[in-house]
Amino acid sequence: MFAVAVAALAFSPVALRTAVVSRSAAPMMSEGPIARREIFSKVLGSAALLTAAAASAEVDYAGVGYLGGSSTIDVNNANIRVYIKLPGMYPNAAGKLVTNAPYKNAGEMYTKCKFSASETAAVKKYESRFIFLEPKPEYIIDNINNGLYR
Repeated sequence: MFAVAVAALAFSPVALRTAVVSRSAAPMMSEGPIARREIFSKVLGSAALLTAAAASAEVDYAGVGYLGGSSTIDVNNANIRVYIKLPGMYPNAAGKLVTNAPYKNAGEMYTKCKFSASETAAVKKYESRFIFLEPKPEYIIDNINNGLYR
């Protein structure tokens, strides 16, 4: 009998009104009050998400075509495999080019590399195809051994 009285009291309009009044004192997003810590973590989480979306990054390297996909070669960023396509360059002259990079111009390239006579002749043959762009660390790190094996 007591259980029936408690159940009836729970569904009475007076009990509902007092429950609504007592809950309205705290910020509500669900059935019960939300702790300050939970609100704070949600605000910080959404702020971090919005901040990450606004970050700008370099999408593409402007000279990516010169890394072996065209007739022009960026000497400062191209890896050693690019020179395989050039008869007489690989492995000796190409190894010296890649090892001693970066260069400001062709004159500095000849000074730093100390090519032999045959290597100099091979490099001179293709010198018109070489450009010297700003070195990028993400390409320099793999210029000798890029992990591609036969």
